[in-house]
Amino acid sequence: MWLDDYRTALYRLFDAADTLLYIGISHQPEVRFAQHSKLKEWWPRVVRREVEWFDDRPTAAKAEEEAIRAEDPEHNGTYSPRRSRKSIRHVVAADGVEEISLTLARSKLTSLVRKAEAGTPVVLLNHGRRHAVIVSPSKYREIAENRRIVEALQRLPDLLDTEGNGDAKETARVLREALAVAKGRALGSH
Repeated sequence: MWLDDYRTALYRLFDAADTLLYIGISHQPEVRFAQHSKLKEWWPRVVRREVEWFDDRPTAAKAEEEAIRAEDPEHNGTYSPRRSRKSIRHVVAADGVEEISLTLARSKLTSLVRKAEAGTPVVLLNHGRRHAVIVSPSKYREIAENRRIVEALQRLPDLLDTEGNGDAKETARVLREALAVAKGRALGSH
């Protein structure tokens, strides 16, 4: 991930009773605090912040996970020992596809992209549902070519009517288009 090499802060947010409310990481903690102030209902309780800097994001992410597990902040969900969140997972599904929740993928994005580049697609989950897939550029091209073939072939029924009065030139053009994509792929794979 492009932020991996940036200095990254691990921050802790506390209320007036010194209750740990939240632990997070950011390469721009003040910007992140502004976001929290607009989005988090618990933000008005924050009276104290602790910020610890790390040389890179992966190190900060590991420290964040360890801190949340050990210190159990009131408002963290991911890694919280109090919460059983079945939708947050990193597993190989029954169909053999690697799945990882978006909240866990953030800190592992670079390694996930490398897996995809090596030919192993990775499915990102959002609230436990398949949301997006990381694939290699060659796999993406293959998927795009398949889509072009399918779209071309799906136009054929409109071109051929039941009485055989379809537009022969357009039908031939659509078939040539689908075959050209298939041929290009076949020749490119040898």
